[in-house]
Amino acid sequence: MFGKIEAFSEAGFPFQNLVMLLLKEKFSETGGTIHYWKSKNGAEVDFVIDLRKEVIPVEVKASFLKKPTISRSLRSFIKRYTPKEAWIVNLSLKEEVKIDKTIIKIFPIWELLI
Repeated sequence: MFGKIEAFSEAGFPFQNLVMLLLKEKFSETGGTIHYWKSKNGAEVDFVIDLRKEVIPVEVKASFLKKPTISRSLRSFIKRYTPKEAWIVNLSLKEEVKIDKTIIKIFPIWELLI
């Protein structure tokens, strides 16, 4: 029996792993490094791309987003570090929203291949 990937309870981890591999490839020639972030209060951001002069926090959602959803953890990171942009990688939604001075780019995973 075949099921939809978004219904698969463990889809998050393989999707997150795929995003990490695509980010590594995308930034392999820039000298950028990939980390994760966790605050003392337990807020977490899946990946932080460190480009030396700036950082890009990346949240990964293994779902077909219908509207922009900004997690409390990502909001916490934005408030603390005020990055120029943040990314939310998902399966379908393409949109941009702004929180203070940070542009949040929400886009489907296939755009990491471009």
